[in-house]
Amino acid sequence: MKSPKLLLTAAALVIIAVASFALIPNVVEAHTRTVKVRIDKNGFSPSSIDAEAGHKINLVFRRADKDNCGSVVTFPDRNIRRNLPVGRNVVISVTPTQSGTITFTCGTGIHRGTIVVSEG
Repeated sequence: MKSPKLLLTAAALVIIAVASFALIPNVVEAHTRTVKVRIDKNGFSPSSIDAEAGHKINLVFRRADKDNCGSVVTFPDRNIRRNLPVGRNVVISVTPTQSGTITFTCGTGIHRGTIVVSEG
């Protein structure tokens, strides 16, 4: 007779444990920031972006036209290189782990941008 109660108790504990883990991503995602970055003949706009260490930032790059060197964006220190088709959004996610700056450039290195990371 004790085994049905034990089984129900164990099932309830499993449900509670799973539900609590399901909430963790929501807490982390609440700190995610999204910034739209335009690239055109004048460079990246904005060219300087503030972020906090430990918090994810999604950069949504959009190349305005083909009359610029922005066909590629690179993050040299992170070995990230992505093509930027004209008129399409390209999302690059970064989670800085410490304060400092993270540089990104166009494919030729003419235009530069930075993520300025402060302690979270």
